[in-house]
Amino acid sequence: MKLLVPYVEEMQEVDARLIRLAEFLGISCEPLRLTREVGVHAEYLQQAVPERQMCFVVNPRVMQDWIGGDSFPVELASFLAARFPHLLVHAPRPESFDGSVIAELSCGYLQGVRGLEHSNYSYDILPDSKDICEAFAGLSFGPANSANDLVFATAPGASAVRRLISLGGSPFMAALRREKTEILFLAGQDVANVNAEVGDTPLVEYFSQLLPYAMALRYTFGEESWRPNEQHASVIIDDPLLRRNYGFLNFDSLLGLMKQHNFHTTVAFIPHNFRRSSSQITRMFRENADRFALCFHGNDHTGAEFATTNTVLLNTMLQIAEQRMSLHYSLTGLNCDRVMVFPQGNFSIEAMTVLKSCNFDCAVNTVPHPTREPVRLTLGEIAQPAVLRYGAFPLFLRKDSLHTRSIDIAFNLFFGRPVLIVEHHDVFEHPESLIEVASRINAAAPELHWSNLASAVAASTLSRRVPGGYNLRAYSRTVRVSNPAGSTQRFLIEWCQYREEGSVKQVLQSGGPGVNFQTDDAGTRISVDLAPGSSQIFSVVSRNSHATSKSLGFRRNARAYVRRRLSEVRDNYLSKNPSMLAAAKTLRRRLVP
Repeated sequence: MKLLVPYVEEMQEVDARLIRLAEFLGISCEPLRLTREVGVHAEYLQQAVPERQMCFVVNPRVMQDWIGGDSFPVELASFLAARFPHLLVHAPRPESFDGSVIAELSCGYLQGVRGLEHSNYSYDILPDSKDICEAFAGLSFGPANSANDLVFATAPGASAVRRLISLGGSPFMAALRREKTEILFLAGQDVANVNAEVGDTPLVEYFSQLLPYAMALRYTFGEESWRPNEQHASVIIDDPLLRRNYGFLNFDSLLGLMKQHNFHTTVAFIPHNFRRSSSQITRMFRENADRFALCFHGNDHTGAEFATTNTVLLNTMLQIAEQRMSLHYSLTGLNCDRVMVFPQGNFSIEAMTVLKSCNFDCAVNTVPHPTREPVRLTLGEIAQPAVLRYGAFPLFLRKDSLHTRSIDIAFNLFFGRPVLIVEHHDVFEHPESLIEVASRINAAAPELHWSNLASAVAASTLSRRVPGGYNLRAYSRTVRVSNPAGSTQRFLIEWCQYREEGSVKQVLQSGGPGVNFQTDDAGTRISVDLAPGSSQIFSVVSRNSHATSKSLGFRRNARAYVRRRLSEVRDNYLSKNPSMLAAAKTLRRRLVP
C-alpha cells in the first residue's frame, strides 16, 4: 500500500512534510498531479489511479484548487469513500469549502473546524484509543498549541465518530468508518518537519504536529511501516561500589523495592573499583540476575576522561577498563554489559569512534551531545531508538525520575526508545520519585521488559514487513532477532551506522561462525532465515586500528586513586551534611583539578 498525495501545479508544503514523515516511518509515497481542466472529477481519479490499495490524502486547500467553487461535490466524496480503503483528511481551514469537505466525507457528523476558545486546553487522549494512539492512550497533558490546533465542530448525535484526541471536549483527531473505508480526520494546520532541530524543546510544543500524524500513518500502514519490536526499561545507578551500603543506597532495600514495584537496576560500575566488591553483594547480584546487572562507567571516573580527543589515550583507557572488568568477572562471576555510561555525561566524538572500534554495543548518556560540540538534535534523530550522529556509534538517551513525565515515557515507547532512568545513591534518601516513575512505566506498558542494558539495546530494533519477509533496523552493535510466526521467515537486518569499507571484520550469529554480510555507503546488511519461534543474536565485529600506549602513567593513576577515595568519602559521609559537603567539593577542586 502507498500514501497517495495529490497536488495542483506545486506540492503544498504541509503535504511535502507529510511525505517526509511517512518516508521516515518507512512508508511508500506517491505524489499525484491533478489537472484542473477535467469534466467529472471522480472519473478522472478512477483513470489516474488504477491501483486501489492506497491511502488517499485529502487536503481541502488542494481540493479547492483542483475543483474550484464553494463546496465539495457530493459525488466525489462518495467516490473517495468507496474507492480507497483509507482516507487521511488534514490541514483544514476554518472556511466554508473546508467545512463542506469535512461534512461530506463524514456524512454530516463533523461540520468543519474552529479555533480554540481558550489557550490552556490539554490534549485528552481517550483510554480506548490504544489501537491507534498506542502508548499515549489515556494521557492528558498540555497546554495545546493554539497557533496550530483547531477542533472539529460536531453535529448532534455524532456517535459514529470516534474521538481519539480532544481539546476542551471537542475532537482534534477523529476516526470514522464509512462502508469499507476508514477515514482519519486531523484538525492540525501543519506537519512537523523531521529534519528540524528541536534540541531540548518540550515535546508538548510540537506534539500535535508530529504524534497524531505518526499515529495515523502507523495505524493505517500497520506492519508495512517501521515499528518497535519490543519495549524495554532499566534504572541505571551511577558510581556505587558493590557493598551493602553506599551513601543512601542499601542493596538489600533496593532489591526489596525492585521486587515490590517491578523494576530492574543496572549499576554503572567504575572499573577502577574492580578489586573492591563485597562477596555478599556480588552473590546477591548472581542470585538475582533478573533484577541486577553491571555496565561500564568510564575507567577511572576522572574529570571528563572520555571528553578527550586523544584516540591513543581513549583506546588505552578502554583496554584497561576491559581488563579490569575481566578480572572482576574472574573474582565475582558477574558479567559486565558492553555498554558505556559516560562519567559526568562528558564525551567526545573521538570517544564514540574508539568505542565502536573496541566493539562496545553502545553508549548511554543524559547529555545528548559531545562536551565541546553542543548541537541541537533533529526531530528525526530523537524519534528513533538511538542517536547515530556521533562517530556513527549509537547513543541511547536517559533521564532522571524527576524529569521523566508520562508523555516522555509514551514517546519512548512509541518510537522504540528504551526507557532508561538515571539515578545516584542520593535518590534513596527519598525514593518516592523512583517508585512513582517505575509504576507509571508499568502502567503505560504492562508487557514491557525490565532488563539489563545489553538486552534492552539489543531488542531496541525497528521492523517492517517487505515482500518475502521482514526488514529489521538495528541500533546496537548486537541485536536479538526473533521470529514469532508459525513459518520460516527471511529477515534482512541492517546496521546503518557501519558504513566504512573494510571496517567490519565479521558478523557473528549467536557467538558462533560468521555469516555473509555486505557493507557499503548504506551500512552493513545480512540476510538470514529464522525457523518459526526461534531467536538468534547477531553481532558486528569491527577492526580496531587505533594505537595504544603501555600505561596511563603514575601521575594519572595517583590522581585517579585520590579522586575515587574523596568521592567515596563525599557519598558515604559528607552527603548527609550539606555544609561539610560544600567544603569538601572546594578542597577536591584544589587537590585534583
